[in-house]
Amino acid sequence: MMEQRTIKVDHELKELCTHGTAAFPMTVNHDDLLCFQGSCMACHWHEDIEIIVVRRGTVRYQIYQQSLVLTKGQALLVNSNVPHSAVPVDNSHVLLCTIIIQPEFLYGFPGSDMERKYFRPFCGNSRIPCILLEGKNEEGQEKLELLRRVETYFQERPFGFELKIQSLLLDFFFRIFSENQEKVGRGTAADGEKLRRLQILLDYLHAHYGETVSLQDLAAQVHLGRESCSRFFKEMTGKTITRYLEDYRIGQSLPLLLAGNLTVAQIAELTGFSSASRYARAFRERMGGNPKEYLLHKS
Repeated sequence: MMEQRTIKVDHELKELCTHGTAAFPMTVNHDDLLCFQGSCMACHWHEDIEIIVVRRGTVRYQIYQQSLVLTKGQALLVNSNVPHSAVPVDNSHVLLCTIIIQPEFLYGFPGSDMERKYFRPFCGNSRIPCILLEGKNEEGQEKLELLRRVETYFQERPFGFELKIQSLLLDFFFRIFSENQEKVGRGTAADGEKLRRLQILLDYLHAHYGETVSLQDLAAQVHLGRESCSRFFKEMTGKTITRYLEDYRIGQSLPLLLAGNLTVAQIAELTGFSSASRYARAFRERMGGNPKEYLLHKS
């Protein structure tokens, strides 16, 4: 059985894992969504810039209210401080190459011309939460080729690979900044208060998913009215509160289901569903089959 992975976050939903090292602040990961709890990547954010290249399968990324479906060969740049999550489409087996870059790796130090003129206006820019990268034209193919070469140099690590990776990424971001000059010049930074509020709401849902969650109690956590809270949550996650909570409950039910020592009715009760039939219906909608079929597929 594959080792389960969980993205650890702090009280503000910021990922706790450091990507790369102080000496070389970038990394390349090869991720299998099946290794994540619930076979999906939970909503999180970080100050690093993330570039995801799909190597196999079909995956849906949620960036605020934007839902993006990526297939093999496509890539997605996720800007810093942008909440994002990922789920496979139609139980697809998703393999990803993920390039994660601390921006200072490219601009050197705060206050440098490169940081001030390019990376500061871009990083966390609310007008550019993400950029879809496709090979539909020559320029798109060249950007994807730059990413492929970054992956290769990181894996093989020949002499001078650090220099080569930095130069390839600078070429990549030169193209990104050139294509988005207007947005870079006019954008605003991500709202830290909104991220804080979102984390409070998610913390509450994660702590109380096994119970009946009252919208009034949830909204009170961030001093909003019920309608305002619902609108805010949809704005930040792209999902209704009900949809997010059901998705989370299904994810929490999978380890219990695989353990094999509880009935479906018991699992439904422990994870906050009103009945076994409601659990089975929600499970089928998200996993493409009922719990028994899921267990057969996993065995």
